[in-house]
Amino acid sequence: MKFKTLLIAFFCLLMSACATQNSYEYQNGERAMSSQDNANEQYKKGMRYMLGQGVPVNYSQAYTWLERSASQGNPYAQNELGYLYLSGSGVNQDYQRAFEWYQKAANHGLPSAQYSLGMMYRQGLGVPVDNAKAHEWLARASARGFVPASKAL
Repeated sequence: MKFKTLLIAFFCLLMSACATQNSYEYQNGERAMSSQDNANEQYKKGMRYMLGQGVPVNYSQAYTWLERSASQGNPYAQNELGYLYLSGSGVNQDYQRAFEWYQKAANHGLPSAQYSLGMMYRQGLGVPVDNAKAHEWLARASARGFVPASKAL
């Protein structure tokens, strides 16, 4: 069971690292500052700490910045917080909190989060095993073109 958890956590990190976000608004050719820009910058800073891009890897700092972004509704940051709680990186491992953050991101339509939810239902991590819900979430991610979900079905 522990190996499967680590494997799922690693795969979720890999998929999360591949996700990108770029949602800037422009007014008269100038980039408009908004709370979403702030959330995006917080997300980017959190990911730099999480992946060690230009700074040493520091999961505690990653958590701080990702939580700020996630609390503003950034689904990518919500997904990463799910990973941090699932793996216990920078926080105490907590499958229920991981599930909650993945749920928020999945409800935004993020396929990697939908996949993670499906796998958590399949393995009973943070929730009771529920193959019907696992299939539902994996099918949603697959319908959005997320290949690992298609393979998991």
